[in-house]
Amino acid sequence: MTGKPSPKPDSWPRITVIIAAYNAADTIGPAVRSALSQTIPAHVIVVDDASSDHTVDAAWATDDGAGRLAVLVQPENRGPAAARNRALDAVPEGWVTILDADDQMDPDRLRRLLSVAWVNNWDFAGDDLLRLTNWDRRDQAVRHWKDNDFGEIELSLERFVDENDPGQTGHGRELGFLKPVMQLRFLNEKGLRYDENLRLGEDFVLYAAALAEGARFGLVDPLGYYAFDTPGSLSKSHSATDLRNFHRAVRNLAIRPNLPAGGQMALRRQQFLSHKRWAWARQIEAVRRKDVLDFLGAFFAPPGVIFDLIGQLFGHFSRVYKKAR
Repeated sequence: MTGKPSPKPDSWPRITVIIAAYNAADTIGPAVRSALSQTIPAHVIVVDDASSDHTVDAAWATDDGAGRLAVLVQPENRGPAAARNRALDAVPEGWVTILDADDQMDPDRLRRLLSVAWVNNWDFAGDDLLRLTNWDRRDQAVRHWKDNDFGEIELSLERFVDENDPGQTGHGRELGFLKPVMQLRFLNEKGLRYDENLRLGEDFVLYAAALAEGARFGLVDPLGYYAFDTPGSLSKSHSATDLRNFHRAVRNLAIRPNLPAGGQMALRRQQFLSHKRWAWARQIEAVRRKDVLDFLGAFFAPPGVIFDLIGQLFGHFSRVYKKAR
């Protein structure tokens, strides 16, 4: 690392871990404990998104009496973006980071991330994730983004967006899954919050918007964020509505003024990819509903999207024909 030295032990900035939780009674305890057990004092805000189980009780059961845990309850289920925004508005200062309710962190992760952010004057500092399917076998965790060490990288808007193209990164290896520490002052000064219309890609949209606003976003090798993969979770399908809303959010990012040319082109590419995914999901759902008009409506799209739809339809019916023979 280069630049200024790390903070003195008694001068670490406040760091708040935000955990949006929905029906997470079985996993919220270890998640909260991993945040409260950091080597620097971490505050934790759990936002229960109108769970129907005992998530709230399980979260409070982890309280260590230090006064660093808060549990907020949403009156109705509004999704992780709204839950995180409620927590962001409750944080007075310092840095914030996201921890999913079924994930955990090594004890020294936040100290090391804040140190590298401080030294490099980064507004966002993330580490490559470690993915696993068995908490008893952390030695079998696999890296999320890169298989080999890459040191330190400062991301441009263009690179960040392009690294969210599964065709380049591989399915499930997109940078939008990262959980960086984020400087609250930057978020507040730029008026940045999670898009509450999104239940898909809300992290990607926030990070891209921050980069569009000039954030310095650095990335380092894994420091101990463990993401739990439920078998088959990466292949989960999303509704056409979710995909439509994500597409619109990317489109809105692409028309922001004063974008660097490379970043704008990358967002246009992402816009095209998201339109293809939305159009295909729209047609699948229209077939299930027997909605001819909505099926045809998916063809009101740029030529590249239309050609992709035709190709997918041809491939689908070819497979059906082969099975029927």
